[in-house]
Order: sequence, then C-alpha cells, then structure tokens
Amino acid sequence: MFIHTVLFRIKKRDVRTYVADCRMWERQAKRHPGFLGYRTLFRTNEKDQYASSYAWTSEAGHRRFMAKHHDRLVSLSKCPVEVLGYYNFKTSR
Repeated sequence: MFIHTVLFRIKKRDVRTYVADCRMWERQAKRHPGFLGYRTLFRTNEKDQYASSYAWTSEAGHRRFMAKHHDRLVSLSKCPVEVLGYYNFKTSR
C-alpha cells in the first residue's frame, strides 16, 4: 500500500471550503483504479494545520491519478491553502 499525505495551513474561516474541496478530490479518486481510501486529518497540537491523506494499492496508481487529474482539481479547488509539506509512505508488504 502507498499513502500520500499533504499538510496544509488553512485559516479557520476556510475550513468548510477545504472540506468541500477534499470531497471533490475524493470523488474523483474513487473512480481511479487502485484507490483505497481518503481521510481529512485535523492536527490537534498545531493551530490551523490540516492534512489530506490518500491510500493507494501502489505508488504507480497514485502517480497515474496525479498526472491525469492534479492540475484540473487544483484549478477547481476553492480553498486558499498554504502547503507545508508532502509525505509519502509505503507499507512493508
């Protein structure tokens, strides 16, 4: 399994918009082969930090999705965000 997580700084007034954008990304990802699941994460020890975490069967599936959909989905997203970091993880099997 491959997990891609992006950490954002988002103003409190924009959280509702961020969650709506996340749902849009998730709907698109659900249609893509290899997608396993999505979670919106809210940091408990840092103010205004949120993460979007996507699980895929493989890194290749994630790369195909991003190559095909990333730029279009960014253009459709309405929430102003500051990207703090990108994190990629793999399970041991």
